[in-house]
Amino acid sequence: MDVTPKTPPAAEPVKRFPKLDNQELVKTSFWVSQIFMIVATIVGVYLAAQEGLSQAIKFDDLNNKQNNYYLRHALYDEVKDNIVTINEYADLIANSTVSAYDLKNVRPTISTFVWDNMRYSKNTLETPTEILTETRRFYMLSDDLVAKLEARFYGRKFGADKLKALTAEVEAITLPKLKKNFENLAIHLEENGITVE
Repeated sequence: MDVTPKTPPAAEPVKRFPKLDNQELVKTSFWVSQIFMIVATIVGVYLAAQEGLSQAIKFDDLNNKQNNYYLRHALYDEVKDNIVTINEYADLIANSTVSAYDLKNVRPTISTFVWDNMRYSKNTLETPTEILTETRRFYMLSDDLVAKLEARFYGRKFGADKLKALTAEVEAITLPKLKKNFENLAIHLEENGITVE
């Protein structure tokens, strides 16, 4: 029998992690560079947020102006068509043999689609007040004059002359203001790369 003491198997060498060099943490240059990185990050985020906000505001403003352009252009077209309709009606009743009892049968068909729908648009009250007021008066007075003609409160010639005077005033004052207004919006939009038709 072999009595020689057995040597224990060789133990695996213990792995040691490399010793960390913490000297860098105590140097002033490390902390200064970290502070500059933090400040640069904060300033960068702030400037990016400011630019993003600025672009969002500009986009919203241009979108709003585009909606206003279409609204005012549609109103212009509607009022212009209604002027033609009312003038044709005035000519008809002043120069024809339509009896006073048949006036309701030739009542002008005034289009109010745009005007009626403007009450639901948030852009309506951005239209200059004088344009809204003059347009409102035009619709109200033309309706009143037609009703008075049909009720024979006004004679046909007198009522027709009043209708013609009303449409002439709107054509000379309100329509040019409205047209200039939406054309200025179109110019502003085109300067910012938005083409409207």
